[in-house]
Amino acid sequence: MKEEDTIGKLGEGDCSSGEKERHWDGEGGGEQEIRFLAHLLEGSSQPFSIGYPDGRIGHVNGAFERLTGYSREELQQMGSAAALTPPEWLMMEQAKLEELCRTGEPVTYEKEFIRKDGSRVPAGLIVHLRKDGAGRPLYYYSFIHDISEHKRMDERIRRLSYFPQFNPNPIIETDYAGRVILCNPATYKILESIGVGADPGLFVPGDLGTILHGWDRQSETSAIRELSLGTRVFRETIVLTPLFAVVRIYLHDITDIRQAEKALRENEKRLQLFIEHAPAALAMFDRDMRYLCVSRRWLRDYGLGDRDLRGQCHYDVFPEIPEEWKEAHRRGLAGEELRAERDRFERADGSVQWLRWEIHPWYDSSEQVGGIVIFTEDITESKNAEERFLQLNRELERRVAELQLILDTSPIGLAITNDSQGAIIRGNPALENLLGVAVGSELSKGAPSPARYQVFRDGEVLAPSELPMQRAARGEAVAGETLDIVREDGTCLNLYCSAATLWDSEGQPCGAVGAFMDITGHKELENVVIKSQLDTYAILDNIPYSAWLKDTEGHYVKVNWPFATSCGYSSPKEVIGKTDLDLWPVHLAEAFRADDREVMKSGQRKFVEEHTVENGEERWFETFKAPRFDQNGTVIGTTGIAKDITERKRAVEALQSAHNELEQKVAERTRELADALNELRKESSHRIHALEALREQERLLIHQGRLAAMGEMIGNIAHQWRQPLNTLGLIIQGLSMSEELGELTKDHLDERVNRAMQLIFHMSQTIDDFRNFFRPDKEKVRFEMKQAINNALSLMRDNFKSLGIEVLFDSPQGMSITGYPNEFSQALLNILTNARDALLERKVEKPRVLLRLFAEDDRVVVTIADNGGGIDREIIGKVFDPYFTSKGPSSGTGLGLFIAKTIIEKNMGGTLTVRNSGEGAEFRIMV
Repeated sequence: MKEEDTIGKLGEGDCSSGEKERHWDGEGGGEQEIRFLAHLLEGSSQPFSIGYPDGRIGHVNGAFERLTGYSREELQQMGSAAALTPPEWLMMEQAKLEELCRTGEPVTYEKEFIRKDGSRVPAGLIVHLRKDGAGRPLYYYSFIHDISEHKRMDERIRRLSYFPQFNPNPIIETDYAGRVILCNPATYKILESIGVGADPGLFVPGDLGTILHGWDRQSETSAIRELSLGTRVFRETIVLTPLFAVVRIYLHDITDIRQAEKALRENEKRLQLFIEHAPAALAMFDRDMRYLCVSRRWLRDYGLGDRDLRGQCHYDVFPEIPEEWKEAHRRGLAGEELRAERDRFERADGSVQWLRWEIHPWYDSSEQVGGIVIFTEDITESKNAEERFLQLNRELERRVAELQLILDTSPIGLAITNDSQGAIIRGNPALENLLGVAVGSELSKGAPSPARYQVFRDGEVLAPSELPMQRAARGEAVAGETLDIVREDGTCLNLYCSAATLWDSEGQPCGAVGAFMDITGHKELENVVIKSQLDTYAILDNIPYSAWLKDTEGHYVKVNWPFATSCGYSSPKEVIGKTDLDLWPVHLAEAFRADDREVMKSGQRKFVEEHTVENGEERWFETFKAPRFDQNGTVIGTTGIAKDITERKRAVEALQSAHNELEQKVAERTRELADALNELRKESSHRIHALEALREQERLLIHQGRLAAMGEMIGNIAHQWRQPLNTLGLIIQGLSMSEELGELTKDHLDERVNRAMQLIFHMSQTIDDFRNFFRPDKEKVRFEMKQAINNALSLMRDNFKSLGIEVLFDSPQGMSITGYPNEFSQALLNILTNARDALLERKVEKPRVLLRLFAEDDRVVVTIADNGGGIDREIIGKVFDPYFTSKGPSSGTGLGLFIAKTIIEKNMGGTLTVRNSGEGAEFRIMV
């Protein structure tokens, strides 16, 4: 268990706020805390230090003395802790401390300490800040970790990074625009493992332009930042050098490091809540061994539950404490520090615990011992922590071995030489396979027994001293060269070669590393591309229209015979290299060049019609122009085709002349038709007046139907009022009888009056419903279909009930439409009335009306079905005609269903239909 896990927020825990203020924030509280921490961590194996805001060193433990080589007295005599820090680390450390003062949260960083003998030791620090009650800094306390082994492993990994192509971490080169030029195989492997695609551009920083803008381009510089991609975190190093016009990006997977740092930060948060979450048992006592504060771990380890131990005597809580421990407590109260690495504690229930414990006195403001702090730890957990550390070390060694395995199994040929002449070269199996030599063979051409393969550049055999590895071993950079290899068995290969120099500590070449990739297939592909280009030129030469290719400066790079002939040349070769200014009048040439610039800028095709005068003869051309792109999508010029459309133009002009003549004839015919139109307008006016009269008649029919429906409803209202009026009469008679019998009390009177008012309110509500139902709708509104249907049913339900007609309404879900809610309810009321009359006329034994509301094809449907036997087939097509009724003149006007159809179809844009279905008729409304 680490010592920082035993120290939390000083002054917090189970103590009350008043006790915390008395013990920690009172006069001299800061010095008291420092002495407590100093005593507690004196024997710790982890370096620990306390410093003041003015830079002085307050206290260090023995582990810190061993880390720096200075004694405690020498460190405290230093003017500032900055003397232990190299100058290049001071600015960073100052920034971290300023962040700590600003946020109050512990900070974690790495630096180097200058030891007394002048050597440096790398270390990781976790720094906390303690403030007084007013929020002013009191002191810093730091936990230090020796990270020398970690740095050595980083150095080993850095040396392996000399191998760009077989480096297990991504290495990318881009141009200054951020376009990827080159990347090693590890880049694609990492992208594949993350699962974000295969675009190495994901590693290119989005602010590359800003980085380049701030670079003086005279000296080498680099920028380091972190990049998150998927679930992985990378340290990204961006290197800029004036030697090459490229940006090199090195990426190192630090996901494990960041996860470890995250775990460390979480550990520090637990440290801040020590009293509540300390992973060790810790208790503080006064001189009478009464509890002042205690950690939850103490309560849990000793089975004390949630007891509040403050003020209780330790020996009352643990009567089984042996006498030798009580003697140790007395010695601690006398100012002595005691510890035991292994001690046996037999509990009252007979169980045994093996503990490592420490006793430290604490001092009050008068420098007197105020009590003791007892710290206990289960040594088993410490052993487990040590085993975890050993396991982590083994894992690190395993990962280094994996890196070596990756180099050995890389599909790219890799080579290394450790002398400046390149006399001895070793390669991986991939390179041995490329060169056609046996495993373990010497690869150098300058060795006593040179390898039997030959190297050519442009058909010339290269001398051994001119080979890539030998040149790089002398300090020369070799990048992206293409060489031809003839192996001993006669096989020919094209190799893409790069090599880099290895430098010793004095900056002298001491060897080289190289990477070799077989690009024979790429060469074959290049030949295919060349053939494709020749095929394109063949097509260009054989089309019957003028065609050309230009570069971005407007120079002709390829033209066909028709174009050359139109320009007055005898061969296309005579036109190559010329511009439009060389071929055409200035005004035409400038127009052509403007079109070219527009096409290249927009990247879009363009059709234009061009007019020229050649030897006094007008000519027209229809021209197609388009941009040309390279394999990277960059515009490299324009292409065009021109077709002579002079004859077509002349035909169009002739057609226009005929068109003008035709228009003249049409104008004459139009005048004749205008006269006929005036006569037609007069006849139309008479028909419009007749139509308006018809519409007025229809409006009167609808009004008549509404009045008929009102009459029907008045009958329903009378039926609904009959029962309440009868009940109201009985209430009034009951009051008179109660008065005569002397039983009329105030409570009885109030109860009868309330009942009468409820009946009157119900009758008044019926009138309101009737008035609202027949109020005309002025404009369309959004309304709920279910509510409109319920409104209509409310006016008919009592009438149906009195006639023994069962009404069912199936509405699984609410739906709304835009229309006239009152008119819709009136239409529905007319259909319900028609169903009631049919059921009464046919004397159905168990009459029933079923209403269903549902959606169908994005429309709302309402069906009203009865079991009255249906409508006669001969008249079913006439039921919506005005004045049509099958009940006789004394039983209806024949307008109800006509009005319902008018409302649904004309006013609401829906449909109303009827059919015989099952036991009776079914009306279907769709809106």
